Amino acid sequence: MRYVKNPLLLVKGKDFSDVTLTILIPAFVSFLAVKKVSEIAFGKLGVKADELYQQAASDIAFHVGDYENMEATYKEYKKKLWFNGAPSYINSELVKRLAVAYCTNVSVTPKSVSSLAYLLTMMKIPDDEAAESFVEACRENPNSMAIASKVLFYSEYVFKDKSAKKKMSPLIKQLTKMFDGVEAVMEQQKDMAESAYRDAVAEAGPGQEKMTQGWKVLGLDKETATGIFEETKALGFLSRRELWQKEEEDAVREQYEAEERLRQELRDSVDKDGNVIDPDADVDPDKVITDEDLNQDWEDDDAGDGEPTSGGAKECGNCGYTMFIAKGREGRFFSSSFKCPECGAARDQFKDIDVEL
Repeated sequence: MRYVKNPLLLVKGKDFSDVTLTILIPAFVSFLAVKKVSEIAFGKLGVKADELYQQAASDIAFHVGDYENMEATYKEYKKKLWFNGAPSYINSELVKRLAVAYCTNVSVTPKSVSSLAYLLTMMKIPDDEAAESFVEACRENPNSMAIASKVLFYSEYVFKDKSAKKKMSPLIKQLTKMFDGVEAVMEQQKDMAESAYRDAVAEAGPGQEKMTQGWKVLGLDKETATGIFEETKALGFLSRRELWQKEEEDAVREQYEAEERLRQELRDSVDKDGNVIDPDADVDPDKVITDEDLNQDWEDDDAGDGEPTSGGAKECGNCGYTMFIAKGREGRFFSSSFKCPECGAARDQFKDIDVEL
C-alpha cells in the first residue's frame, strides 16, 4: 500500500461515487470486521474469566483451614484472571463468588470463620468492600436461605468495621422475611454458632483436658461454650450426625427386640387356630405358631400399607443437610418449629431419603 502524506490527495479529482466505492465502503467493511473480531475475542475472554472466577472460588473454599494453600491458590488464579482479560475489580468479584462457594460447600466452623478472616486480610480487601460483595452475592441468589444466613453469620464475626456491618442491613431484611421475624433470625444465628462449636468439640474427640478452642471465634460466651463442651463430652464426643445414627440404630434394635418378645408371647398364648393355650397342657406341634407363619402375616400387613418409609433420614431441600431421626423421636428432634441447623430452612423444606447405615 502506498503511503499518502495528505489523505485529501486520495479523493482529489474523484467524484462522489468513486470515493464511495474505493474508500468509504472498504473502510466501513473493515470497521465492521474489526468490530466483530473484537466482540468475539472479548466475549471468549469474558466467558473464560467467568469460569476462572468460579473455579478459583471453589478451589480456595476447598482449602479452608490450610492458609498456605489458600494463599497460593488465590495468587495463582489472580494471575490467570489478569492474563484472561478480567477487569480491574478482580478481588471484589472474587469475594462475591467466594461467598457463594463458601456458604454452599463449607460448613460453619471456627476454622472456616478464621480462614475467611485470614483470606480477606491477605487479599487486602477492606471490610466495606467485602460487605458490598457479600450483599451482592445474596442479591444474585435471592431464594437461597443457606447463603443469606451464612453470609450474615460470617459478616458478624469476620468484619471489624462497624460501617461494614451496617451495610448488611438489606440482608437482615431479606432474612427477616424468610424467617418471619428478626427474633427468629437472631435465634437461627445463635443455633448456627452453637451447632458449629458442638461439631468442633466432637471432631477434637476424647482425651481433651481443656475446653475445645474456637468458641470465641463463633461469638459464644464461656458459660454457653462450657455447657456445650460438657454435654458433648457426656455423649462420648459424638457429632450430631453420629448421635442421630446411633439413635436410629438403637431404635431399630429396640424394635427388633420388641418384635421378638411379641412373637414369643403369641407362640406361648395361642395356637394357629386362635385357641388359647393352657400352660399346663401339651400342645399339638402342628398347631404351634412358627416364625414362618408370623413373617407371612406381617408381610401381608406391610403389603397393604402403601406408605413408603425413609429409615428416619431427612434431607434439607435448600442446602442438602442430612439428619437421622430415630422412630418415635420426631416430636423431640423434628417438631413443627424445627429449622435446618445449617441454613435455617423450615421443617417443610426437608424430604425423606433412603440411607444405608
